Amino acid sequence: MSYLGISIREALDKINAPNCGWVLPEVQRQYVWGVRNDSETYVCLLLDSLIRRYPIGGIVLWETNEKIPYRKFAGDYDPKSFPKLADKGLWGTSKCLVYDGQQRLQTLYSVLRHTYNDKILYFDVLFDESKADPDDSGFSFKSADKTCEGRYLRMTEIANLKCDQKVKVALEQRVLKGIGSDERQELLIRQNIGSLWEIFVDTNIKSIAYFSVRSNSSNELNEIFRRLNIGGVALTQIELVVSKIKAQKHDYEEKLWKLHDQIEKESGINFPSSAIFQFFHLMVKNTVRIDEKRIENSEIHELIDAAEIHKDGLVELFKCYLNGLFNINHASIIRSYTAIYPIAAFISERKAMKQKWRIREMPELEMRLINQYFLLSQYCEWDTQTMINEFTKLATEAAKRGEAFPLAAIRKFAMSKNRVGRISVDLLEWLPLFSSKILMPSRKYMFHEQKPHIDHIFPMKLEGKDDEYRRLVNVLWNYQPMPAEVNNYKRNRHPKEFFNSGDGRKYWDSYDFIPRQNSELWENPNIFVKYRKKLMLSKLEELYGLKC
Repeated sequence: MSYLGISIREALDKINAPNCGWVLPEVQRQYVWGVRNDSETYVCLLLDSLIRRYPIGGIVLWETNEKIPYRKFAGDYDPKSFPKLADKGLWGTSKCLVYDGQQRLQTLYSVLRHTYNDKILYFDVLFDESKADPDDSGFSFKSADKTCEGRYLRMTEIANLKCDQKVKVALEQRVLKGIGSDERQELLIRQNIGSLWEIFVDTNIKSIAYFSVRSNSSNELNEIFRRLNIGGVALTQIELVVSKIKAQKHDYEEKLWKLHDQIEKESGINFPSSAIFQFFHLMVKNTVRIDEKRIENSEIHELIDAAEIHKDGLVELFKCYLNGLFNINHASIIRSYTAIYPIAAFISERKAMKQKWRIREMPELEMRLINQYFLLSQYCEWDTQTMINEFTKLATEAAKRGEAFPLAAIRKFAMSKNRVGRISVDLLEWLPLFSSKILMPSRKYMFHEQKPHIDHIFPMKLEGKDDEYRRLVNVLWNYQPMPAEVNNYKRNRHPKEFFNSGDGRKYWDSYDFIPRQNSELWENPNIFVKYRKKLMLSKLEELYGLKC
């Protein structure tokens, strides 16, 4: 069978339809267009390609009533939510499973029938292609609660209009009346509305090519799916392996999402489901490198079991260690997450051996070894694939023997791979946000637009100060995790004056490593920075037993 054509309106009506509707087989990856950089630009160019009648690639379907797990396309697209599997009772209904074309169809379905990242797609009816740059399209996204002037038409309105010439004429008259255009603009408006009508309302223009595969075997379709993804935006190795697992355990990926949600809820850290799977793979295959060709069928069941066996250790790491001990509440604070896999492995293996595995239960000496590894692995870049594999092996073997975390053996191996084995002042200054957090573990960062709130105790914009002063105070030793509101109070004020004022005195106890309010150290920022540096380095040794 060759490719057939279908209009945009007809394709949208097919998506999630109750009878032979277009839905997604569970083997499919999640929608990825929405989370890539400049996703809105790509979406606008996709619709512009339709207007220009450019090809946008074909759709591959399997029409079947086989009992196969599937999920529906999302309506309102939100990158933090994932469409769940349809109820098991619906798996045997007549349906068309989309094996290629999900990204394009999901995009069109959200922007033409629903919302996209809480935004609405509009088209500017005064867009003049002859005067536009090559990547200009006339399409743009605007907040769903924003009211736009009459020249901007909502694409959700256009794509749902009745295909009737009277409706088209009424739309043109409404727009022309609202804009009050001249003769040239009137022609432009009619041309643009005509183009929108032909592609998104009428059904005569078959903008999408689709191919229906005839087969009685899901294995054959999965092989077609694998081959389709060799070109274009190829599936990642993780997606390929998870697809294999889902063929035997249909809700496996949903378990990964659920664990991701639990970790984020209990720690504030967005740890991707792909990284969660990588950890499980490490525990089964003893490597962080994932290669679909090296996964044996027998190991599929081990990976399925790993999600149950090791999930508690992973949650304990995020909830009770990173967040519980350090108040780390955002993914950006930690430089390398693969470097902490050995800690999770150690916790998980202790649990499996029925030893004390909760962070709060571990002896102080053992916690000190774990803390030292955590800091050294971040500062000294102990995170190559070879290192993580070996560290995890050493950690799990130590746990099985009932021994403490094997820091000495890990450090020895790291140094054999030409990594330093101790922390220096330069390394602390290299990661100032992380350093501030571990040196002041009782403080919690507040975030705005993914950026942590940091107060410079001696303000960067202190009146009358030059670039040399700003370089002096823009260092770790002058940092303090504080809500942005405090910065607004003291942005241009000398700290001594601020802390002795009525509005500033109340914040005194929120600062660490500072001299008395009437100390002469406040008179000289250079001396203040050196004083605070000395106290912070002493704290490093006191808390973690590490010297610079």
